[in-house]
Amino acid sequence: MLIGRAPLLLLCVAMMVPLSGCIGSSSAWCGAGHDEMYGGYDYIYSNKDVASDNSINVTIGLLKSGGGWLEESEEYQESQSVWVTLTVKMSDGSEQDIGYNSNSWEVNGDSSDGIYWSTYLYYQSPAGFCDDGCEELKFSAGYENGVIYYDETCDSSPWIDID
Repeated sequence: MLIGRAPLLLLCVAMMVPLSGCIGSSSAWCGAGHDEMYGGYDYIYSNKDVASDNSINVTIGLLKSGGGWLEESEEYQESQSVWVTLTVKMSDGSEQDIGYNSNSWEVNGDSSDGIYWSTYLYYQSPAGFCDDGCEELKFSAGYENGVIYYDETCDSSPWIDID
């Protein structure tokens, strides 16, 4: 009877190994191990500052690989493959979520007329957005099979101070 359960136990252990790269930030699989496992599908902030007109300008850069379509495109015959959101924490503690199709923000990728994120993704708020103060931001990105992590960590969207 024990021999009959061995394949089931082996299957369970084998299914848990791919998940071990992101079980808590103190995991030994983060950093270099995480980079090896996920192929560098991570992002960094290339820019995150408030301009003189109190707009926020944020540039997200991909490390090594990744990217994807930000919206469906009939011209390129592609369906959306990456979902992105920027959240800004205001001085009063409230939060503003900005997605790709935001009404008042400019959100563009760096390829195919701005609808594909190859290396850089740009966010720019309208002038005066931070008139009452902006404190922190966080970015999140996901695709059909997972998420894009922040700077080779196991955290997909930590809060970061605005410069």
